[in-house]
Amino acid sequence: MKKHLAIALGISMMAAAFVPAAYASGSSMASGSSMANEQSIKQADVHGPIKNYYKTFGGMAGIKALTNTFVDNVAADPHINYYFAHANIPQLKYQLAQQFCVVLGGPCKYTGQTMTQAHKGLQITTAAFNYLAADMMAAMKTHNIPMAAQNYFIAQLAAMEPQIVTK
Repeated sequence: MKKHLAIALGISMMAAAFVPAAYASGSSMASGSSMANEQSIKQADVHGPIKNYYKTFGGMAGIKALTNTFVDNVAADPHINYYFAHANIPQLKYQLAQQFCVVLGGPCKYTGQTMTQAHKGLQITTAAFNYLAADMMAAMKTHNIPMAAQNYFIAQLAAMEPQIVTK
């Protein structure tokens, strides 16, 4: 798999045990606007122009379902699951769903760490990054995400690689 097809996600969001009720209850986590604000976009490490694929991914319900499948794929992947051994999985899912929502042009606000902060000291390799990408692509296939939307999402997340790969 080409390096540029790999994605970088917040794989070390273990900070708090608190999972906001918005994730558990199915709330949209929206800030009320039609798209994330500039600070949220910067915090989520989004690169390039944002295209609105929020509805294509099924809105917040679809993004949460994709996030759950993706995290399940990663947990079952022996090549990389050890990176998550001590992760707070509910918090990880919440932060990823927020980040994905912002990347996909949704109205969410990402409040998690930057990718540089989240991955500092984890010694993530390019190979691990690529396995994560494969797990995301499998999750998108499971959820029948159209190819154009998949390509956009992977490209946005792949742009985060320099902040993720540390070894």
